[in-house]
Parts: sequence; structure tokens; C-alpha cells
Amino acid sequence: MNKLLSFLRLFLIKSIIFFQFLKIRIFKMKLSRDRFELLKHNLNFYSFNLKQRKALKVNEEYTFKSKIKYKYFLVDINKFTGFDGFFTYNGKAPLLKTAIEVFNCPKIKAHESYLFEFFKNFKPKNYGELYNLSLNNSLYDLSSFLQFKPWVNNVLDKTNLRKGLFGPSEINEVEHRLIRLKNIFRNIEKFGYIPSEKDIIKGYILKSNNDYRFLITSGHHRVAALKAINSVHPDKFKKVIVTFEEKRCNLKFVNQDDIYKWPAVVNKLCSKEDAFELFQKFFYI
Repeated sequence: MNKLLSFLRLFLIKSIIFFQFLKIRIFKMKLSRDRFELLKHNLNFYSFNLKQRKALKVNEEYTFKSKIKYKYFLVDINKFTGFDGFFTYNGKAPLLKTAIEVFNCPKIKAHESYLFEFFKNFKPKNYGELYNLSLNNSLYDLSSFLQFKPWVNNVLDKTNLRKGLFGPSEINEVEHRLIRLKNIFRNIEKFGYIPSEKDIIKGYILKSNNDYRFLITSGHHRVAALKAINSVHPDKFKKVIVTFEEKRCNLKFVNQDDIYKWPAVVNKLCSKEDAFELFQKFFYI
């Protein structure tokens, strides 16, 4: 019976993935948090790839002054910063606080979660409200839905919109994130935390004033789950395996000292002072 249920579950997962492939590649539609996407995560589709995994052997740890010699390396769990900024895991900490709730109460409902209230109450209209920038910062009025970082972008593409870790948002967005967190905890409990080359946490390093942050481009929910476990069991996940992002960007290090070379500063999209204020929001709240 268990084998039959496992087969049916896998068949359903593959059917959804095929349907989504057609939707994105053939019909050129965007992947949405619809009922099919939620069902795929409810079926915990990642778990099918976990049984055969072998742990990566990683001994190199990054510190501010060290150089990276290998593809995979360790970073301090307290040095992560989110794609939307430091508030992802600190202060308001929407992902971390929600992950802790899920860890302590796995059956928590979306509308009962901190993330639900956060999305309902935190609806920044611009970068000024999102990052708490100075009113005189030239980036203040940028839409909160724009993807713009002075150390990455050399143009301001107002057509490249995205959903960030803030409202307004549909309940499906909250449900989607809760399901992912619940699955991560289940999978860690059953299989342990064994990142593979395909789904290792990815990003790049920001350096400022003898300190650093690892800015995540892939793996926000995994980091939230690991930090939640670490907050309860400080002896676990002190160091986390990561690698540099290769697909979404080609950055490895962004140094505050090179701010005059940043694309947006060179192209006069913002001043060094304005770029620096935003940069610091990925280090501090």
C-alpha cells in the first residue's frame, strides 16, 4: 500500500511539473502560487530527491579577510542577509519569526502566522518605506516592486517587477511559504540537512567596515529554517554550506570601498551617498 501511495504521489507531482512546464515554456505564462503550485509543495516534491544524497565535504569557512579557494564554503549563520534586506531575518524578521512559529507548531495555519499579519500591515509603496531611507535619498520614490541594487544595475528597468517579502499579497503567498517551511523541517528531521549541488544556498558576499554579509539569491526559506533550529538548539547549524550564485548574477564580492565603481553610481542613477545608505540596509535595520 505504501509503495502504491508513493507511486501515485510521484505521478501527481510529475504531472503538475509537466503542466507547469507547458504553462511557462509553451504558453509563456508566469508561474503563480495557484492551487497546483500549492499542491505540488503539499506533496513535498523535494523529498523524492533526498534519499540518495551524499553530504558535501566542506571544511573551508569564510571570514572577512579570507579568500575563497573552493566552490563550496561555510558562513556563520548570523551573517546572512535577505534579497530584500537585513530585515528578512532581523528586527521585523518576517521569515525567521514565521519559521520559529512553524518549528514550534507545525500545524499552524496561514492566517495564524506572523507572516500573515506582517503582509497585512507592511505594505511599502516605495524604497523609502521598504528600507527606511532618508527622505532626500534619490532612490526613495522607487517602487518597492522594482529590482534595483546600485552594485548590480546599470539601468533602471521599470518593467522588471517582482513580489517582495511584503504586502499587499494574497493568502496563497503566505500558504506557499508556510508549506515550504513545514517541508524543510520535515525533511531535515527525516533525512538530515544534506544540501546538494543543485539546491545549495546561493548568493554573494557584501563587505563593509571589516564585516560581511552573505546576500542570499536562492535559499531564503532554508536559511530561515536553519536559523529557527539554531535559535532553539544553538549547537546546531552554526555554520552553513553555501556557494556563489552563477545564474542570476555573476557577482562574488561587493566591497563598499569600490562604491565609485558600482554600475548605478557610474551611470549617475544615484550618488555614492544614496547607494551607501541602501547598501547599509543589507547589514543593519
